[in-house]
Amino acid sequence: MKAFFMDHSNFDVWTNMAIDEWAYNNIETLFFRFYTFSKPSITIGYNQRYNFGIDFDYVVKNGIDITRRITGGRAVIHSGDLTYSFCGNNKIFTGGMGLIERYKKISEIFVKSFRKMGIDASLSGGEKKESFSANCFASTSIFEINLKGEKIVGSAQTFSETNFLQQGSILVKKSLIPQEKIYGKIYTNNIENLTGITYNTKNMSKIFYEVFFNSLNYQWEKLRIDFNDTGFKSLVQKYRDEGWIKKR
Repeated sequence: MKAFFMDHSNFDVWTNMAIDEWAYNNIETLFFRFYTFSKPSITIGYNQRYNFGIDFDYVVKNGIDITRRITGGRAVIHSGDLTYSFCGNNKIFTGGMGLIERYKKISEIFVKSFRKMGIDASLSGGEKKESFSANCFASTSIFEINLKGEKIVGSAQTFSETNFLQQGSILVKKSLIPQEKIYGKIYTNNIENLTGITYNTKNMSKIFYEVFFNSLNYQWEKLRIDFNDTGFKSLVQKYRDEGWIKKR
């Protein structure tokens, strides 16, 4: 069966979110990609209030790019992280099983990838922390990924009757956006801090691609999106729109 991927890429926050939504709406089998952001940015969860637990005035005054995802979850600072998306037909991926099973299957591949890098990651049992924090990495759900008891991958989904989209952030380096200015608190649960080793996110993505290709037995083909297509441009504009960002 043919499935699709995109090479590691680096775009602004609006283009990155538009690519993921385009794939969610158009891919009938499976698709995944790893990517970074052309400048430090923030995404907030679909159901999250745009100014709850986040210093939105600081974001605006400092020209930080921000948008709302179509997936759930909490705010993510995209600076020093490696982001991924995985989407497609749920029957093809898990035989029609539910959200938790999708999380588990994807997370198991990530754990395998981390261990290939010498990073002793493990699956979370679902312990909760800081329930009222706006930060995605302040709480841990079942089948998320921990290192030394700290959450290092935050993920969220949206889904329809047939398709799903899971987006996630791998916390590799210290953020260039001061966390205390956004959340009022500093978090130190990035992989480099926990291991004492410096990583290159693009090189890490190569290992993730290799393990995902080997773990999912499909005929993988590189996806090409026409960024000049009117429909794609309208998606990018949607994510730039203040009304979308302040939807809640």
